[in-house]
Amino acid sequence: SILYFTGSIVSIITIYLIGKIKIKYLLIISSMIFSISFYYMSVMNKELVNLIIFSIMYGTGTYSYHSLRHYLAINFLTKDKKKNIGNIIIYINIAIIISSLVSGYIESISSTMASVIVIIVSIIGIIPISRLDIKEEKVNTLFNRLDKNKILFFVFEQGKNIFLSLEPLFIYLNISESIKYVGITFSIIGISSCIFTYFFVRRIDDKKYFKYFNVMFCITLIFKLNIINKYLILFIVFIEGLLIKIYDVVSTENLYNIDKNINLKGYLIESEIIFCFTSGILCFVFIFIGNIRIMLYILIILIFLSGFIKRT
Repeated sequence: SILYFTGSIVSIITIYLIGKIKIKYLLIISSMIFSISFYYMSVMNKELVNLIIFSIMYGTGTYSYHSLRHYLAINFLTKDKKKNIGNIIIYINIAIIISSLVSGYIESISSTMASVIVIIVSIIGIIPISRLDIKEEKVNTLFNRLDKNKILFFVFEQGKNIFLSLEPLFIYLNISESIKYVGITFSIIGISSCIFTYFFVRRIDDKKYFKYFNVMFCITLIFKLNIINKYLILFIVFIEGLLIKIYDVVSTENLYNIDKNINLKGYLIESEIIFCFTSGILCFVFIFIGNIRIMLYILIILIFLSGFIKRT
């Protein structure tokens, strides 16, 4: 909950700073904070105060990056938005495949060494960012009246985001206590997602068929929660990867498709507040539930409901 509430505050500050500080410098600062948070995690004692500090640092690095990424994407996507969104998702999944495989094979090294690797990768990532030439307009931040269906989808889609966050822990606790196995499962999800995105997602009328794919997605997740065979799970996560990407395309379209008259900075602040507060409240409620399987079933209900929201 602290992570998400921190994220809402950081998103507001970050978006307000656009136009006052160059975006590439904000991205560099975001990357540095993200790297420092991982180093801090590797050396800290697992006490409540340290966990709070880590959550604040990680939330600052992560949500400042997300806000800037959405701002750039909405500004610079071409007219063929669906194709561009598909490309973005493919690149993200390639990164997921690589990171999942790497994380699976570094369980034998120390957490400090792992954090050093993260810092090195982040520093390398800063180099191309520092060379970006982004034309920025200084626009005042004004709030908008968002469509109620768009807001509802923002709320319900957090079920999918939190499910994906808890999924590795569920697999570790109930299927296999091997970090390598968890890494392999997410690599398979990434591979099947790339296949589905490239060949199908950009050719499907998601407004017509999304609810049917979403029902199939929810059924797949329910199967996953009730299977304990390690090899059958690998097949299920392959199917999950195929279905989850149409959800990602729909949620990204819902965020990026906005009227030209909408104030972008105000829109992003409103969106990030909805994302973070919904996720924060859900996580706070989950503290009192304590059963990860029940939590995941609740999240599947939210995912299911999102499929019946009419999108503009």
